[in-house]
Amino acid sequence: TAAAPPPPTTPAGPRQVTYSVTGTKAPGDIISVTYVDASGRRRTQHNVYIPWSMTVTPISQSDVGSVEASSLFRVSRLNCSITTSDGTVLSSNSNDSPQTSC
Repeated sequence: TAAAPPPPTTPAGPRQVTYSVTGTKAPGDIISVTYVDASGRRRTQHNVYIPWSMTVTPISQSDVGSVEASSLFRVSRLNCSITTSDGTVLSSNSNDSPQTSC
């Protein structure tokens, strides 16, 4: 008897990346986050809450993108990471500083 054919494989979908900013926001401080969106453009969000995250599906699947966060009054302690949808950490920075980038 012939062996059963292997089950069809489902092609992997486009890779998603999640930018995250964690840490401690000091009372009254203003945190700004700049990240690379799905089309490769830099976007900035002002006065964000911590923790902050954004998931994008980059058009260029080879591009990791970037995320930066800064404390206006230099009193908050920030960290960042970039992870894929399968949990692989592509970049991380846990320096607890007023400015961080991944």
